[in-house]
Amino acid sequence: MKKLYDHPKLIILIIGIITLLFAVQMPKIVIDNDVKIFLPKSHISRLNDDKATETFGSSDAILLAVKFNSENIFTTKNIAFIDKLTKKIEDLANVDEVKSLTNTDFIEGTSEGMEVEAIVRDLPQTKEDLDKIKHKLLSWKSMYSRSLYTDDFKSTTILVQLEDKATAIEQEKLFQEIRKEVRTYSDDKNMSFYLAGQPVLNTLMGESMQADMKKLIPFVILIVIASLYISFKTIGGVILPLLTVVISTIWSIGLMAGLGIPLTMVSTIIPVLLIAVGSAYGIHIISHYYDDVKSAGKELTDEEHKEIVLHNVQKVGTAVFLAGLTTIAGFGSLATSKIMPIKNFGLFTALGVFGALIVAVTLIPSILLLKKPKVNTENSEEETFMTKLLMHLYHFFTRKKSSVILLTTIIMVLSIYGTSKVVIDSVLVEFFKQGTPVRQADEYLNDNFNGSNFINVVIEGKEKGDLTDPEILKAMDNMKEHFVSNHKYVGQVISFSDFIKRMNKVMNYPEEINPIVEETDVAQIEDGVMSDGFDDNFDDSFGDDDFEEESFDDDGFGEDPFDNVVQTESVDLENKSKVKSTPSREKISESDLLTILNAALLDAKKVNLTAEELITVMNRATNYQGEAYNEVPYDPAKYPAETRVELKNLVSQYLLLYSGELDSFADDRLEPKSTRMLFQLKSASNIFISGLKDEIHRYADENFPEGYTVTVSGAGDMSLAVNNLIVSSQIISIITSLIIVFIIVAYSFKSIIAGIYGIIPLIISLFINFGLMGFTGIKLDIGTAMVASIAIGIGVDYTIHFLTTYHYERILTSDLEIVTKKTLNSSGKAIIFNAISVALGFAVLIFSNFNPIKNLGLLVCITMITSSMGSMILLPILLNLFKPKFVSKKGRNNNEK
Repeated sequence: MKKLYDHPKLIILIIGIITLLFAVQMPKIVIDNDVKIFLPKSHISRLNDDKATETFGSSDAILLAVKFNSENIFTTKNIAFIDKLTKKIEDLANVDEVKSLTNTDFIEGTSEGMEVEAIVRDLPQTKEDLDKIKHKLLSWKSMYSRSLYTDDFKSTTILVQLEDKATAIEQEKLFQEIRKEVRTYSDDKNMSFYLAGQPVLNTLMGESMQADMKKLIPFVILIVIASLYISFKTIGGVILPLLTVVISTIWSIGLMAGLGIPLTMVSTIIPVLLIAVGSAYGIHIISHYYDDVKSAGKELTDEEHKEIVLHNVQKVGTAVFLAGLTTIAGFGSLATSKIMPIKNFGLFTALGVFGALIVAVTLIPSILLLKKPKVNTENSEEETFMTKLLMHLYHFFTRKKSSVILLTTIIMVLSIYGTSKVVIDSVLVEFFKQGTPVRQADEYLNDNFNGSNFINVVIEGKEKGDLTDPEILKAMDNMKEHFVSNHKYVGQVISFSDFIKRMNKVMNYPEEINPIVEETDVAQIEDGVMSDGFDDNFDDSFGDDDFEEESFDDDGFGEDPFDNVVQTESVDLENKSKVKSTPSREKISESDLLTILNAALLDAKKVNLTAEELITVMNRATNYQGEAYNEVPYDPAKYPAETRVELKNLVSQYLLLYSGELDSFADDRLEPKSTRMLFQLKSASNIFISGLKDEIHRYADENFPEGYTVTVSGAGDMSLAVNNLIVSSQIISIITSLIIVFIIVAYSFKSIIAGIYGIIPLIISLFINFGLMGFTGIKLDIGTAMVASIAIGIGVDYTIHFLTTYHYERILTSDLEIVTKKTLNSSGKAIIFNAISVALGFAVLIFSNFNPIKNLGLLVCITMITSSMGSMILLPILLNLFKPKFVSKKGRNNNEK
């Protein structure tokens, strides 16, 4: 050891060169918060998403909601604006597809059969043009409602589909360009814009991370400087510990950048953590060094000063090195996590702590040897405020031993109960504070549209063409109706079967149909209100009892009770001719109308039919624009077919005639083997998605025909996978770190009992931490999941320093009062300085832009208090009460005497 410090200048030079090499790597660091990188590449949820993306394209999309505050969307000016904005976004790089009110495909029936065109073919010039657009939207309400328009017709969305291979940087650039475009209209008070979706969250998280680092790192440095100056009241006592943490932070972040490890929300706290935690080792060395210099009570010669420095390193170095190892073990235990950002956080924080440890025991002594700092040695025996505080603490717990143990027991019982109430839910959008634009956008889309979150349900058959079978198409349609009807957070389900139903409908338009709607027709269905003979009081006349939903089909009225009221016509695609019975749009008499209404009441499971439902009944009864065929062709008796095999051929012929895009929902446009059902959700809660996923699989098992597999994938599923890993990773990391700490302490003191004493304060601190989370409603998420390992990694320092000094003093004397007082007066001061410095350092995280980081900062502050108090109050009580042999055993540091 002495030979190492014979060359202090060389040590300083080597550390300087290493620091410079890592510093030049730091500009290479990149930010990436894509939920996919949170999972290992081999995780099933990530593999399922990769497969779905390869087959159907990415489900990642930017949702842009446009709200017209003083008008609705159906004005020539507003339609023109939507069209203009759509085309501008289409021209941006890394955009795969843009879907809006003006360019979304609309499947129309014609005398020739089927036509696919944009909802807005030409920009509207007259009210009649606007009415046609509105009629198109309302005629396919199951597809367009709360997707392209809201219930009040004041808002619409533009869906921006990203290219599959778009990188995080490219996604960020695209979002920024869209945001820049909409901000050009910020002066227009008639319009409001809301941006949501996974790419939006990822980009805004990156921007908030950068803002956090710019704000929090200088803040924590100032806090540490202030606490160090208050503790030591010397420039050297401030600069030397601070120098170690700055160097170790550069090493850690520089290594991440050099290895190409991206910076995530989790890893942004590494600099703050290292600055707050890494100062501990320097603090203990400086604190003991000042105590030794003051104890000398005189001006020291160079030789005497060198002897004090080397003796201090030898005496304190063991405790510092041991504390460093256990801290590294605490953070290193996070490397067992399968959540990649937490794994990387644990690894690089552990490396940073190791760097701080090496710098503290090499650089600080080297600087002290080269330049002897001035230390005030006057009144060295005077009882300081800190000494008085520690002595009061000693007298308190010696008089109140039983009370302290009883209080600790009560706190533990309450904490265990509180732990049982902890909620595990890591919701990305909830990482942002309430009231931020991204939270407002998410809430607006969830409240007014079908939601801002997506999961894929991929259904795969065994052979090509299996997805044209009416059996599976009907089952998929029933699944959609089941989940939309029974789950308030399922806003919409878009399925391959929706397109088949629409094709079937338009191919069965009555012969005399006129697709051009008249203004009186629109008036009948606009806003779900009846006119022309049916007033608004119709709803009230039928009461308020609810339908039973399980037997309903597409229109909500069960099996069609009107098939025999008016006969319809269908299409024979092979012969390209109409198969016609009686005309389906004959004028209905009052008697027929009453028959229709009474039949509806008989079949319905509720009696308060709305005007909109009544219109649907009448449209089906009269086959208005093919409404009687708005279904999966399933019943051969209703079609020119004898078996469902022939109906399967009918579906294939529909696909042959269809000229629109189906790539997002089928792997083959003519003979699909697999298809995607897109669930649009109004909640990103993993608790909800977990239950939804289970029910999807259960429903498919019970209702789908044999030979089909169902797989759930997408951002929602990957977020759920991360959430599930939090629990397992938390348990494994806690157990791993406690075992490692136990082994290190037990080995150091050559005693298993010592290992048990070493982890007692930590276990108490952990339960208090989780108990507070349970009682205060703080969720266990991607941020707070790290608190336990941080608590163990840092909190064990206090226990080790106390045990080491207690052991040192216990060898010198068997007088427990003298041993305890000297231990508190020596290590107690360093523990308090360290705990205050670390707690204040983590307290700056309360000002983070992210709720999980804010909660992490608060919990770590509390943990520092509980673990340091446990080391200075509970630990000496237990040591003095049970007098374990390991504390008086000679031989561990014989040369300390």
